[in-house]
Amino acid sequence: MALGKSAYRQNKSLLKGLSLLAEMNRSANASCMIADLAKATGIHRTTVKRLLETLKEAGYVEHDVVTNLYRLTFRVQQLSYGYRDTTRITEVAWPHMRSFSQKMVWPCSLVAPEGDEMVVRISTRPYSRLSFHPGMPGRRLPVLTTAAGRAYLAYASEASRETILNMLEGRSALVTGTSLKNSEFIQTLLEQTRERGYALNQGEWEDEPKFSAFAMPICNENKEAIVSLNVVFLTSALKDKNRQEELLHEFAETVKKIEFDYFNQTVDKTE
Repeated sequence: MALGKSAYRQNKSLLKGLSLLAEMNRSANASCMIADLAKATGIHRTTVKRLLETLKEAGYVEHDVVTNLYRLTFRVQQLSYGYRDTTRITEVAWPHMRSFSQKMVWPCSLVAPEGDEMVVRISTRPYSRLSFHPGMPGRRLPVLTTAAGRAYLAYASEASRETILNMLEGRSALVTGTSLKNSEFIQTLLEQTRERGYALNQGEWEDEPKFSAFAMPICNENKEAIVSLNVVFLTSALKDKNRQEELLHEFAETVKKIEFDYFNQTVDKTE
């Protein structure tokens, strides 16, 4: 037998199923139609449908009857090394996020830290009539100029905050020769965020100068941020303070519901 060659025949159905998961993972919002998957993988449409329904039954895929898209669920993340709390929070948060955007129209995203950036884990942008561009999962956001980053940094554990600031300082020193770690701007920003109870971005992120955002942390039992949730809106469309306050109130209630369900599920899993 040749070196490295298995004595067992390959399970072609399993390989095809894995290729579908990989292709969906590369797609915007981890979602695809059957025709798109068939074209990208070369697998017959009937076979694609059968495999997707099998993956759906196993909990790795779900079908959105409104858009006719098949989407990866967060169970696929359990296949990777190091299952994290962010996975469970995302599962808990998603139905509340959908309800919020259905009621308030503006899109929201769950954002988690990764190194010295924030990464979108999931977003309701595809379901929002007032979303002007796709908020694809995997999109990277800066920490200091986005509401999501500011909310996380303000409520992160001291160790996490110091680590992020150290990384940001190193990057800033390379680019500008200046230090960020002891910046008065950062300290004031974090204090104001904690005093308000939410983070605010009013067009400071240069990639989206026409948009504003609110963000709040979703915290663990120690009141330390695990991830943050944001809601993004077109600044010119929401100038009225009363409408902003209504949006912020509903947003805060959504965060409370997510944390409540998350803590209850955590307790259930440990009992």
